[in-house]
Amino acid sequence: MSPPVFRTLLLGIAGMGGFVYGYDIGIIGAALLYLNKTIQLTATQESLVVAAVLAGGTASSLVAGVLADVLGRKRLMVASAVVFLISVAMIVLAQGFAPLLAGRTLQGLSAGMMAFVIPLYLAETLPATIRGRGTASFQLLLTIGILVSMAVGRHYTAGVEGLPTDTAAAALRAAQDEAWRAMFLTAAWPGVVFLAGSLLVTESPRWLLRRGREADTRTALERSRDRDEAEREFAAMRASLAPASAETGPAPSGSLWQRRYLSPFLLTCAVLGLTQATGINSILQYLVVILKESGLGATEAAARATWVTAVNVVFTLLGLLLVDRIGRKALLKLGTAGIAVALGVGAVVFWRLQTGAMPAGGLAAVLVTGCLMLFMAGFSTGPGVCVWLALSELMPTRIRSLGMGVGLLLNQGISTAIAAVFLPVVKHHGYAVMFAAWAVCSVGYFLVAAFWLPETKGRTLEEIEAEFSR
Repeated sequence: MSPPVFRTLLLGIAGMGGFVYGYDIGIIGAALLYLNKTIQLTATQESLVVAAVLAGGTASSLVAGVLADVLGRKRLMVASAVVFLISVAMIVLAQGFAPLLAGRTLQGLSAGMMAFVIPLYLAETLPATIRGRGTASFQLLLTIGILVSMAVGRHYTAGVEGLPTDTAAAALRAAQDEAWRAMFLTAAWPGVVFLAGSLLVTESPRWLLRRGREADTRTALERSRDRDEAEREFAAMRASLAPASAETGPAPSGSLWQRRYLSPFLLTCAVLGLTQATGINSILQYLVVILKESGLGATEAAARATWVTAVNVVFTLLGLLLVDRIGRKALLKLGTAGIAVALGVGAVVFWRLQTGAMPAGGLAAVLVTGCLMLFMAGFSTGPGVCVWLALSELMPTRIRSLGMGVGLLLNQGISTAIAAVFLPVVKHHGYAVMFAAWAVCSVGYFLVAAFWLPETKGRTLEEIEAEFSR
């Protein structure tokens, strides 16, 4: 297989992993319409079923780094695909709360492993010239997965809602039961494709070299590069893994607390934490509810939510095209500036709605829709594309797995915290407060991108590490 063909295979596998991750996020919304009508669930149990994926993802971030180092990047990708397919089977066959919760938790575990290992694998395997596009393909297919899951949900929902009004109760219940199970079952085919693709690729060359397998490392590099480029990168990789100099102090060579490692580690954690502090997950989960709050009816709010989601896909594609041309730093500055403006205007609109200074509907609904579309455009072009690159590019080779695991745990923890306070805050203080808080965090994000984040476009991982060492 020639290097260009192999690189295409890598991008396709990464994209399919992102698709599985996005589909997993999006499909629960429509499934909830019928799930609790065919399986007896209390309100608390229903909330646990929804939150189980998030909890599973948080748990997997605790161990993904260790597993990636022990098993290797390729084996962890294969394992995440297998766990995902097992989770789909458990959910589709579930007849009660316990197996349903277990299946959703396994889905979260697999999704968390994919979110960790795919960017890591691509960063360590792809040439520097296309590393940005490669990692961005994960985010692009993630957004497409969310969009497709909404379309699938609407398809099965339409089938149930289109039944005659005189349909017998037993027949209606059977149709509802079939609908939500079919929604989850459709996730199996991208999971199978991802599994098959993961079995075809080579192991990460940097993982192989750390295991002392130099011949396998050269072979892996030559799969995606020409021979001369592979030799140059192999020499740089060997040099970067040479014993640290005495200037680094008495800390072990793989310790996070060395100065040469602490700076990129803290910077990566800042980017990952601030990405969630923009409110992206809560906005996606409560998109229809937020639009209804502006004065729209349920049907119109659902339609405009689809527009916003489509903007997410289109601008992620734009970010993918630009990330290796204008660079990560420029995209993050542009994206976070747009996010801050969108959230700031949204906070003002909701404040005026809450105080009665602006009537609901009409102009208010147009402004809120526009703000959400601008938010999504800014996020998908900037943080959506660049966060996975920051996670994998900034961490030095010796601490990459451990550092990425800690960073992803922080990312998931902040997402969980925002989800926990979102409904209580909007209930007591309104949406304006949440939008304003997210806007302030986005301004901080812009400052980090503008003043502290180094540009990594077109540079090998070893060159990036050398800059932090200096």
